[in-house]
Amino acid sequence: MNSDRPPKFSIVTPSFNHAAYLEATIQSVLSQDYPNLEYVVMDGGSTDGSVEILRKNESRLRWTSERDKGQADAVNKGFRQTSGEILGWLNSDDTYAPGALAAVADVFAAHPNVGVVYGDADFIDARGGMIAHCVNVERFDRRRLLHYGDFIVQPAAFFRRSVFERVGGLDASLHWAMDYDFWLKAAKVTEFFYLPRVLANYRWIGTNKTGTGGEARFGEIRRVMERHGKSGLPALVRLEKVSFHLDQGQIVRGGVCLLSSPRAVVSLMQPHTWRMIRTQRILRRAARVTAASGG
Repeated sequence: MNSDRPPKFSIVTPSFNHAAYLEATIQSVLSQDYPNLEYVVMDGGSTDGSVEILRKNESRLRWTSERDKGQADAVNKGFRQTSGEILGWLNSDDTYAPGALAAVADVFAAHPNVGVVYGDADFIDARGGMIAHCVNVERFDRRRLLHYGDFIVQPAAFFRRSVFERVGGLDASLHWAMDYDFWLKAAKVTEFFYLPRVLANYRWIGTNKTGTGGEARFGEIRRVMERHGKSGLPALVRLEKVSFHLDQGQIVRGGVCLLSSPRAVVSLMQPHTWRMIRTQRILRRAARVTAASGG
């Protein structure tokens, strides 16, 4: 650390009926060996044994279990109960990599003008095994974020409380794109820093919101884009929609979707895009294996 007093982290975990993964999430936070940490779990009224797990760990975290209005609402409420200088939320099926908080604290201490720090992440399966590296992460460029897609993996991102408050927190009306919207809002008021180190593990189990949103998710992203002055989907999200149509056997719709975006067409000429497409195929295959094995 660059200071005798390391900055205080406030980590919030929104959770609902994720008892199968909640213990691993909690332990990944509590085992960070970081000296200035407060941890809050906002449970949405689980009935699957999650509350028992929270009670077992309540000497080292705070928790509530009550109905909420969704993930973003739970995160906002959780942060309002905390006092840390640096914030992060970790969903109840994801985990932090060892040493993540200390590494991020060093970056914030060395770069006082930076308001958001994000790093690399890995996809893991239901049992915690490695599936693939999150190849979509790249160095920060606001134009790329707006026109091509969200390259920030949410559990591997942290931000100053001042930034969170300045942009009004998360939009609780959003179901799929609350983090994307938040990055776009934050990019208007602060600097971002990419730390090329694995900070978190994103658990891919086939029922993740991102993977099951379909047309509704694409519609929400389109509305978020309009808020930020862009019409239509970002190029890489449009390629996701093309793949969605092809998977449904809608070849003509997929072709029209692709050709209506010159940026999406150009993206297909870039090796980075094909690495992302290969990773998406690996994730779909892993989801099928998980489903076949019953999780």
